[in-house]
Amino acid sequence: MNIRYDVEQLPERKTGGKESEELLALKAFLAGTQRNMVIEYEEENSAKNRYGTLRKFRSDNKLQDVFDLYRREKVICIIRTKRRK
Repeated sequence: MNIRYDVEQLPERKTGGKESEELLALKAFLAGTQRNMVIEYEEENSAKNRYGTLRKFRSDNKLQDVFDLYRREKVICIIRTKRRK
């Protein structure tokens, strides 16, 4: 282990990452008029991880009344419940 103090040149800080492809697709879905959307993955673990991401986005933005989502094995289904105003 190496600990240093008063370093002249600090490493650059990473600033927020880019949004995932799923979040971009979800935002486009919400902006459009489609009634439902399905995202299918190669592996079930990928679907589990992305499902958590989409649920967090939904709760952080208080969109529970706008759309519903559920996961079945390797597929995530998103259903519009009402139009956002």
